[in-house]
Amino acid sequence: MKYFNTKKFNWLLLFSFIIISISCEKENNLDSEEINEYTAVNQWIKSNMDVLYYWNSMMPTNKNMAISPADYFESILYKAEDRFSYITDDYNTLTEHLGGVQMEAGYDFTLFRADATTQDVLGVINYIKPKSPASSVGLVRGDIFLTVNGKQITLNNYMDLLNETSANHTLGIYRDNAIKSFSLSVVKYEENPILLDTIYDINGTKIAYLIYNFFTIDKGDYSYTYLKQLNEIFGNYKQANVKELILDLRYNSGGQVMVSTSLASMISNRSSSDVYCIDQYNSIVDRELKKELGDDYNKTFFDNYLRILDSKGNIVDQSIPVNKLGLNRVYVLVSHNTASASELLINGLKPYADVVLVGETTYGKNVGMWLLHEEEIIKQKVNGWAILPVVFKSFNSDNKSDFNNGFIPNIEADEYSVMPLMPLGNIDEILLEAALVDIGVKNKSALRSSNRGFESKPLMSSIDRMPERRNIIR
Repeated sequence: MKYFNTKKFNWLLLFSFIIISISCEKENNLDSEEINEYTAVNQWIKSNMDVLYYWNSMMPTNKNMAISPADYFESILYKAEDRFSYITDDYNTLTEHLGGVQMEAGYDFTLFRADATTQDVLGVINYIKPKSPASSVGLVRGDIFLTVNGKQITLNNYMDLLNETSANHTLGIYRDNAIKSFSLSVVKYEENPILLDTIYDINGTKIAYLIYNFFTIDKGDYSYTYLKQLNEIFGNYKQANVKELILDLRYNSGGQVMVSTSLASMISNRSSSDVYCIDQYNSIVDRELKKELGDDYNKTFFDNYLRILDSKGNIVDQSIPVNKLGLNRVYVLVSHNTASASELLINGLKPYADVVLVGETTYGKNVGMWLLHEEEIIKQKVNGWAILPVVFKSFNSDNKSDFNNGFIPNIEADEYSVMPLMPLGNIDEILLEAALVDIGVKNKSALRSSNRGFESKPLMSSIDRMPERRNIIR
């Protein structure tokens, strides 16, 4: 699966020639003892980073081409600002993850420290993925697990125990004042990013609610199934005469710019003449793209029609109209996991609509990447190495990109402040309720006493285990 829009993908050939010209005179200057199985890969990494990396002029120098590519890549990053660039030796798994396909049992969770006086850690299940092993054994949102494979989770072992959940495992769920063991199988699961969509009719006001968990067109087969389904949902909203939209991105850590653009187009009343976002590149990329594509090379415009591309990045269908709600206000439910392409959508809509954020401060990622895969250097291992380097910084039409520390919510709300968690979609659920109260169609629920019983700051979530998903990808 390639994650470039048509213009940028077609010009990767241009950059391959630039990369070769810059690096060719350096390739043969290695001592024989410096040449090993990693040398060619590291040269490829260096060549691409010299040309494409956003901070290419700030990269540390490392002439040791004999170390592992992962170590070499890490050594040349501009760490003062770059906490996002990513490398893997498993390109196929990477692209599957970006399309929502992975080996898993089908539950999303957040880990917390039990309290400040012990080393104990507990997990809260945020949602269960439909038709997954977790759904078949009866796990539900709000379940708290204390053990993995019979071992108590602690500050010292939680990372090791989480690794055990990549294979068949058991969770010790706390229910009815006892720990009950649930056996979970791990399967290759294809997650649809659309978890829930519904329309509420409250006192005559039609309010759409959509939980959208990552930005991807499909599972990697170029069917565009997920994007088409999203457009159909907005067609239903439009037909139902929806007046308000609550978009739940609390678990959405990012994805493709193309999908973010389409979703923003469905929400707003903007057309293909309106700028959605502007990319800022380093001087080399800026010069070459501007020379070949003109002054608007780095601008992405709202969509009037869905763009269906083939595996080579060529448009094969542009006949499906985008179903536009034409809203001037949208409520977005957010958390510390709301990142990257989710924040791009928030930023891109801000010049055109009132974007009301409900929840917690978002992650803070205003840069994006290109997915690069080297197949020619190591021909015997076609799967091979891939890198996701930061290549651009994203701005909106007002030239603002001030969310590197996250967006602060207009309405603060903590979904874990009251336990057990209410089901997603229930109008009394903490974040959804806060939006409905602000819209003016619901009174706040009577005071609910909290029995959380754990520290409020999360240690990590299941999203943190897939850093490649926390991206804005061209």
